[in-house]
Amino acid sequence: MIKFLILTLCLLSVRLQAQQWMIEYPAEGEALLMGGCCNGDGNYVFGVDGTDAYAMYIDVDGDYVTNRFCYDYKSELCSAVSLDNGNAFVVGIKGGTLDNQVYDSLWIVVMNSDLDVVEEHSYPVETPYKTWTNDIYLDFNNAGDVIVLADVSEKDYPLVTNGVYVVLRCDVDGNVLDSQYFPDGHGPGGARPTGIIRVPDSDMMMLLGKAFYASGVHSIAYIDGDLNLVATYPIPWMERVWNYTDYWKDDGHFLMASQTSIYNNDDSYYAAVFEVDTEGHYVDTLVYDRADTADYTAQFGSMAYFNDETIYITTYWESGLNEVPNDVVMLLMDRNLNLLGVKKLVCDNVKIRPLHCQVTPDGGCLVYGKSKKGADVNLIIVWKLMPCDFVMPWTLTEMAEVSQTTDVYPNPVSDYLNIVLQCNDNQNVRVGISDVWGRKYFERKFHSCDSVLRIDVSTLDSGVYVYEVEKDGMNSMKGKFEKY
Repeated sequence: MIKFLILTLCLLSVRLQAQQWMIEYPAEGEALLMGGCCNGDGNYVFGVDGTDAYAMYIDVDGDYVTNRFCYDYKSELCSAVSLDNGNAFVVGIKGGTLDNQVYDSLWIVVMNSDLDVVEEHSYPVETPYKTWTNDIYLDFNNAGDVIVLADVSEKDYPLVTNGVYVVLRCDVDGNVLDSQYFPDGHGPGGARPTGIIRVPDSDMMMLLGKAFYASGVHSIAYIDGDLNLVATYPIPWMERVWNYTDYWKDDGHFLMASQTSIYNNDDSYYAAVFEVDTEGHYVDTLVYDRADTADYTAQFGSMAYFNDETIYITTYWESGLNEVPNDVVMLLMDRNLNLLGVKKLVCDNVKIRPLHCQVTPDGGCLVYGKSKKGADVNLIIVWKLMPCDFVMPWTLTEMAEVSQTTDVYPNPVSDYLNIVLQCNDNQNVRVGISDVWGRKYFERKFHSCDSVLRIDVSTLDSGVYVYEVEKDGMNSMKGKFEKY
């Protein structure tokens, strides 16, 4: 039973800077913003503040309203898609009591931009499962229904084992038309979904996550229009803990954002975007923002597609389970995995974990997640960035404009490293930089003739690094340089 519903016009702290802005204000409890969607006029943002579901609607200028749902039990709003009428179809979880971790019902809400509830449905977890988790993803199928991918746990918190995939087919009012539990085929660690996307020109949906293979590796799975499992393909070459997709490149390939394991003993963790074919084979990759041995890079719902030349990726440096402030690293790329720019977001004395990004109606990007200032202060923070806010960390200059003839200069280097590329017209060139243990810190692919590549290496630790230039798939130049 709902106790009260608060709707407030919040203009507490909107910082304007050209088209970029940031919303920031204290949360009532521990806040987690984890999903949302764009309706063509503004953006919905959903999550939880303390034990209460939380919603925002933000216009392109940063003006916003909020809504907080307060019940006798816990509730969260997790993921959403925008409907043709501008409303949001939102899926979350609710139930149990305020002092336990059980969510006994899947919660489907249709909400308008004033954050009024238009339709609402609850679907209890089926026996023998104990609770729904907040790993929930959704997309439209090609018939216009909403397909929801979630999972249920077989054990009570805190011994939660993510149990099985659950897939629901819903109409746009939130009524469940069909459902399917997939209890077989997952390993001892259970199943954990990380994404769902419709397959172009087909009645099938592609599911990403950990399921259907007893070995426990992540996989791609396909279900048909009747929610039957059609095929599964493992992704053993990836060995990552999270895989997400928000963009189907063509009929045979899609882009997947992924991170390496948080607890990787060889400290080779990194975040990247992979091009993958429909059977899970590796095609290409853009590796970025590798961490040092003190931090790891992480990303969650990190890819936001606006058009083929404007794809946003967000990641962050994590220093473990402490209150050390950290940086958020945003990238702008195109459909061919070309890096177009980088932007670092820094909030003084705040630890930030961005968990979702989405495009805005004017081609920008919203970034949000979980933010904490010190041990006791939780914050609601939402950034907006535009493509003009991103800066390219490297440049190409035609050879005729420089007189330097050595392959790499200066060496040693403190800030910008120049690599001379002597190429035929329009060759495919790959340039990589790694440390002496083989950990990759820079990799870019482009078409080039004779030119000089200028790379910002100021953030690298002091030491010896290896550079490698590959032309048309053949190693043609390799050497070392010293960073001081």
